[in-house]
Amino acid sequence: MARCRACPTKLFQLPTMKKFLKRILLIITLALALCIGAVALIAVFFQERIAQALTRSINSQLNAELTIGNFEMGIFRSFPDLSANFEEVALQPDQGPELLRAREAAFRIDLMSLLGPSIRVEAITISDGSLNLLTDQRGRSNYDILKAEGEGSPQGGAGEGSSLLIALEQARFENIELRYTNRQRLQAVRAKIEEGVLSGAFSTRQFELASKAKLFCQIVEQDEVAYLPDTEIAYEAIIAVNLEEGTYEMKKVEVDIAGNTFRLDGAVEEWETGTYYDLYATSEDGSLAGVLALLPAPYARKMAGIESTGRFAFNSIIKGQSNASQSPEIRVEFSLDEGQLSHEQLARPLRDVSFQAKLTNGKYRDNSSSVFTLEGFKGYFNRELIEMEASVSNFDAPEIGFNLNGVLPLETAYSLLGNPKITGGDGEVEVKNISIKGKLADMMAPSRMSRVEASGTLEFDDAALTVGEETLLLDRGELAIAGNKLFINGLRLEGAGSDIAFEGSVFNALPVLLADSLNSKGAQLEFEAKLTARSLDIDRLLAFSALTPEEEAEPEPLRDSLAREQLQGRESLTNLLKGTFDARIEAFNYQKIEGEDFMGKLGIANGVMSVEGTANAFAGKLFLNGQTFFENEPRLEARIELQQISVEQLFEQTGNFGQDVLTHRNLSGQLEAKLAVYAFWDSTGHFLMDRLSAIAGIGITNGELKDLDMLEDFSSYVDIRDLRRIRFTDMQNYLEIRDQRLFLPAMFIRSNALNLTVSGEHSFEQDISYFLKVNAGQVLADRFRRHDPNLAPRPAKQRGWFNLYFSILGNLEDYNISSDKRRVQADFELGEVRKKDIRRALEREFGQVQLIEEPDAWRDVNDNGRPGSQDDDYLDFEIGGGR
Repeated sequence: MARCRACPTKLFQLPTMKKFLKRILLIITLALALCIGAVALIAVFFQERIAQALTRSINSQLNAELTIGNFEMGIFRSFPDLSANFEEVALQPDQGPELLRAREAAFRIDLMSLLGPSIRVEAITISDGSLNLLTDQRGRSNYDILKAEGEGSPQGGAGEGSSLLIALEQARFENIELRYTNRQRLQAVRAKIEEGVLSGAFSTRQFELASKAKLFCQIVEQDEVAYLPDTEIAYEAIIAVNLEEGTYEMKKVEVDIAGNTFRLDGAVEEWETGTYYDLYATSEDGSLAGVLALLPAPYARKMAGIESTGRFAFNSIIKGQSNASQSPEIRVEFSLDEGQLSHEQLARPLRDVSFQAKLTNGKYRDNSSSVFTLEGFKGYFNRELIEMEASVSNFDAPEIGFNLNGVLPLETAYSLLGNPKITGGDGEVEVKNISIKGKLADMMAPSRMSRVEASGTLEFDDAALTVGEETLLLDRGELAIAGNKLFINGLRLEGAGSDIAFEGSVFNALPVLLADSLNSKGAQLEFEAKLTARSLDIDRLLAFSALTPEEEAEPEPLRDSLAREQLQGRESLTNLLKGTFDARIEAFNYQKIEGEDFMGKLGIANGVMSVEGTANAFAGKLFLNGQTFFENEPRLEARIELQQISVEQLFEQTGNFGQDVLTHRNLSGQLEAKLAVYAFWDSTGHFLMDRLSAIAGIGITNGELKDLDMLEDFSSYVDIRDLRRIRFTDMQNYLEIRDQRLFLPAMFIRSNALNLTVSGEHSFEQDISYFLKVNAGQVLADRFRRHDPNLAPRPAKQRGWFNLYFSILGNLEDYNISSDKRRVQADFELGEVRKKDIRRALEREFGQVQLIEEPDAWRDVNDNGRPGSQDDDYLDFEIGGGR
């Protein structure tokens, strides 16, 4: 009975208990919801006070001041935590430069800690900013900002008396510019952290640090040596950290540099006497590019782009203590077997490559005992074997050993010359036992090159290079090295319309090749050689140094920049050269100018190229002495003497000096001249016409002027047949070019048509001012004589009643002829002064210059440069003429 009575009781109590539990659960849920809601309300309605409390709490624990521009709190995106976002954040240490500036710093806060005495920060994300870490010469760091335990006096929080507890488990960085500088250890890093994460129980003394990051390294500096320039780096690491013992054990560390992955094992320990390293780095699937990227920046940049395939092995060790007095042992070994080396500058890869390389810091574990060796290097260029050995010891004062032997097919190797204008190659250069041994400092200083051992030969076998549309062929010859001397034996260059042979010797080739950008050692390539040419096409050879058609088509600012860079390169090159060529050239041409049998010297020194010699040209003889100054704004000084030159050929081959009024079809005769020219260019290579100047003394014999349209305006006074062919006797005068004008002092011309004196100016814009004096007595007398078909010149004497004076003013397209005695005589007087100035200047350049004077009876200006005393008869009337 009892059991039966109990059963209903239990059946009755079971649903009551369930209902009770549900209520309890509901109450708890509501309570939690109320708490969360309360916290959310606090976050919404009291976020400004919370921001102030957080800021005060952070500042109370730091030897720095945190400032923010704006603050925002949220719960739903970070639930069950609270997010606090600071905007326009800056962290300024009490000493030193600003540590941090960021667009946003987002904190993840334990939600329930807002109700307790301490606000617990578990994670932080810093984005879009800069992080500046600095350690000064005394070892003080601007990032050492945490106050010692018990030093801080936190105050204020969500409510009075609350404090901030930083218990970070994760720190994230996004788009942060990193600048690290340690002036005590001469270290610096400049990088951009694209994304990075640090996680671990940072609030404990022993934890596992997990980290991964992707960054772009701009530069790393150690002891003022730069590394890893513009390099992509990524890593993933797990490190066991024991802050109590100061140990860091590499559990799993992989670093990717330039696409090559290195695995790092071992440990780092902080001792009282320094830092102890026991680290090993290996790479199983790497390439040579990854190792070359670790070299100092100047070498890494030069070797950038080298790629390898094949069995590549890399091992390194860093073991020992590092402090102010000692360094750890460093040993690096890498090798390639059955591999291939390629580069964008190689038309084809170097195949079947094998080598072993070793680097160690040696017995004393410093630069003085460091040694790098490259052994057993061999490979094949187009089935042609090339072998090499190299070594560098004592990095403080490097001693170098280098050996090279083999064949370089230019079809593959032409791009190694580093000139983008060279677009192809053919033939071979045979390298025979090139050997160099000595100290780098001796190799760079010409005065100490005698201490360097150097030998070997380069032989050319139909070696050809394609430059633009031209092909230059070294069909034979050799360069033989003997110490500091390089012998040029039977070297023949063909191509671009030229056939040139070289013989001679060169000094300081190695110091010039190794010279720094400032040439601080003053190295110059000194040479003494013979140049023999069957033909020399100056135009086509100069085209090699001109801008390419593609460069000429660039917009003007870029084109000028390219031209300026090219001129600067030419200036730098010529400053490295010093020597002379004894030159014999059978035939040469420049534009339309053709010459032959040049004999003389071509020299260059201190950026000045000089040419001195004689040649046959224009059916006569040419003597040349000139200098070209390769400066930022190049200039030319030339002294030219012409003997028995054909005026017709001179005008024709020079393009009639750029004008079409008086051309080679109008002139004939023999020319004697002495000419000094001064020409200038700007820094982009543009010829400065306004700065061109020249002085000349000229004489023409057996001259003839034919079919010059301008003279037909005088046909009313002179037989038109005489005007169409004017034959004149010896004529000589002085000329000057300056300010874009040709100045012609008064000059007497005795011809079959008439005797006259002429002076004037002619601008490069074809503006003219000519002044003439004509023997009118002879002209009138000739009207009664029959035409002389022999075109005999008129006597040079005053046998008339009067002289006529004319001015021709205007432009060649529109000019007027009028009579004007006073103006003509004034210009003659001015011309006499100019003539004497030109003559004195020419005598400074050439010595004595002979001048044919006009007859005394014709002078309007006496020896003092003033008008004569006798006043000629003068008729003042206009001549119908002009345009």
